[in-house]
Amino acid sequence: MGFILLSLGCSFMMFVTAWLVLPLLVLFPLAIFFAMKGYKELVVSYPNANIALRLVMLTPIFIAIATIPLALMFISANYQA
Repeated sequence: MGFILLSLGCSFMMFVTAWLVLPLLVLFPLAIFFAMKGYKELVVSYPNANIALRLVMLTPIFIAIATIPLALMFISANYQA
């Protein structure tokens, strides 16, 4: 459960620190890494989980993947040179 929370925290911090741009390059891979570790941890804990529960377990990965285009759109819309 700890890795899941770290992944969601990294995804949230991408929006908070988007104006710095550099954390996007660090936080995105960290969010994916923590989400994968958390998913593997949950699969080991619940080996007989059905498809619906596995999709719920994959939610942090989907959130981590969806935040990078949203953060990049936010930067491109609000950035002024």
